[in-house]
Amino acid sequence: MNVNDTATPAGPERARPAVRTLAGGADSTARPVVIVHGSLDRSAAFRRVTDHLANRTVLGYDRRGWGESRSLGGSDVDHQAHVDDLRAVLAELDAPIVLGHSYGALVAMAAAAADPSRVTAIAAVEPPVRWLPWWPAEDPWERTVRSAAAEGGPEQATRTLLAELLGPASRLHLARAQPSDLAADGAALLSEMTDPTVDLPRFDPLTFPTPTLVVAGSRSATHHRDVARRLAELLPHGRFAEIPGAGHASHVSHPQELAQLVQEIDVTEEQTR
Repeated sequence: MNVNDTATPAGPERARPAVRTLAGGADSTARPVVIVHGSLDRSAAFRRVTDHLANRTVLGYDRRGWGESRSLGGSDVDHQAHVDDLRAVLAELDAPIVLGHSYGALVAMAAAAADPSRVTAIAAVEPPVRWLPWWPAEDPWERTVRSAAAEGGPEQATRTLLAELLGPASRLHLARAQPSDLAADGAALLSEMTDPTVDLPRFDPLTFPTPTLVVAGSRSATHHRDVARRLAELLPHGRFAEIPGAGHASHVSHPQELAQLVQEIDVTEEQTR
């Protein structure tokens, strides 16, 4: 499935990221899931999550600047461009569940706020809602990335943040990665972290219409957990779930637990309809 037509234009004749089926879906009655990955990531990283969602169709795409959509990135790509891309995907579907991780969760919530009828429910994993008062004035990871970039450029920024995110598990990935790929990822990372539009309110939590399960790992940074919990409390149809033992990359370390939460969202929504 390729989505190249525009639901809401992100620019004149701008090519869209290619959407792919990540899981086939043996149960045709199960509501489909769309995955929106975060920064320094790609849809393929959710393979172990989709292994536990084999009963339903799961779709994903690499956001602009990442993975197979690297060539679609650039200085003109801001948060709204990512929201427009997701809205184009949703326009082709029948109100799926959206699983968004980190920056991707923020994209998912902004897209649902713009067109609530297109999304049944959201699983938002640690969305960086920077305009909420519990988000620190200076994000520790942003400080780390800026310092690493100043010392060794975009490649070093990627290496440093991956080590923070994945710990010892990052060593094998970094050993296999090409320096040019790490540098390209670092450039996209810095672009997203310095995009001033991410600081602007993209939705009103108090009137947000879409049922949302806000998820955090018990071992994630304190401000990620606090913002996730507080956001769930503000949302009219919000709930909070914690994944014990997980850090920020719960889709990598705890894929079965995350998939189970997505399954529970669908059951809950069926019961309330």
